[in-house]
Amino acid sequence: MGDFVTVSAAILAGGKGTRSANPEQAKLAQVIDGKSLLEWHLQTLHQSGIQHVLVIAGHLSEQVQHICSQVDPAGLELQVVTEAEQQGTVSAAVLAAEQTDNDLLIVLGDILMAFPVQDFINQWRASDRSVAVVVHPSRHPEDSDAVVRRHSGQVDVVSKSLPRQHLPNMSSAGIFAISQTGLRKYAHLKDFGSDVLPAAADSDDLFAFVSSHYFKDTGTASRLHDARDDVNSGAFARRGALQDRPALLLDRDGVLNPDDSTAASADTYHLLPGVARQIARANDRGIPVIVVTNQPAIAKGWLTFAAHESVRARMDELLALQGAFVDDYWFCPHHPDMGFTDEVPELKVQCQCRKPSPGLARGAAAAHRLDLSQSVLVGDSDRDRGLAEATGMQFVHVSPDCHELEREDCYADAQTAIARALEILGC
Repeated sequence: MGDFVTVSAAILAGGKGTRSANPEQAKLAQVIDGKSLLEWHLQTLHQSGIQHVLVIAGHLSEQVQHICSQVDPAGLELQVVTEAEQQGTVSAAVLAAEQTDNDLLIVLGDILMAFPVQDFINQWRASDRSVAVVVHPSRHPEDSDAVVRRHSGQVDVVSKSLPRQHLPNMSSAGIFAISQTGLRKYAHLKDFGSDVLPAAADSDDLFAFVSSHYFKDTGTASRLHDARDDVNSGAFARRGALQDRPALLLDRDGVLNPDDSTAASADTYHLLPGVARQIARANDRGIPVIVVTNQPAIAKGWLTFAAHESVRARMDELLALQGAFVDDYWFCPHHPDMGFTDEVPELKVQCQCRKPSPGLARGAAAAHRLDLSQSVLVGDSDRDRGLAEATGMQFVHVSPDCHELEREDCYADAQTAIARALEILGC
């Protein structure tokens, strides 16, 4: 079990479920691999050190009461509170807060999840914000509000009703945290996703926790089916493991896209053939996919942070069009050499993140609980090879000169190289 986490969890189970597989069944009663969704929730919360769980019931409250009375709480203090009238997720959270002096972890009841709760809570508290949200890439970004943590630390929230152009594929996972002070501040609002997150972001009061762990909305018949498939295939166990996990790490230029001037602008950016399909295979298997890339054009003054973020967003958009996503994107903006006309002096430094230094990979590993010794890096340069050697990763090389590099896994095209990496990872 993880360290003791001094928050109470509030599972919001009151939604009407008009789009669910069976609108007459409480969402928490949906069965996945022989266990109710409530049991899956309690398993994750127990493993993460949560001790007090509140279930806020509304619609079909009698069913919710019944399933809570039947389930083994696994040592947790399980308490059911019924709303007299449903008035939105914020009102439900306020009702939960009346039962405890603790801050709250808010879980939307139809989310199948497995992630290190204590990492989320610890980083949120260190941020000194009163509201936090878990964010992750979505396979249906057009159906989700975007929540984007910028390089500057600013968090932007953009409604799904607005255009998503130039926005990375990051959305709320339906998991939130809020302090008692924050709840009093935002108690007049109605919905966490639509109201609290934008209001908190506007006042620099929102922390976004990027996660590569498992979150699946089971609120429709097709998504419940997908969740069941993930559990049966092992994808849930691989992605949702709380111990360090193997991952696929990818260089960007020369692996995801051509290493030429087209990668400098969102207007000209394009993917190499077949790479999205291979990344989608990793996604289906539950293997985290992390980009680690040197972007010295920023330090040289050839590319602004904003322009670089637009390129990253275009990459996400093109991947999403083919049913694929990367879980996170780590980049180094530095360059050690002076003498470029428009260079950015504060970025012209010796750093630990510029490959082959290990900073990017080790930072990603710490953030996502990755086991680099069991991971694979696909790259096209000696810097990538050096990073793999420095961190104990296996290296798969993309190079047109593979015939001269017989000592290593080497392939002339990126899609074949990524396919080889997936083979190493057991796909």
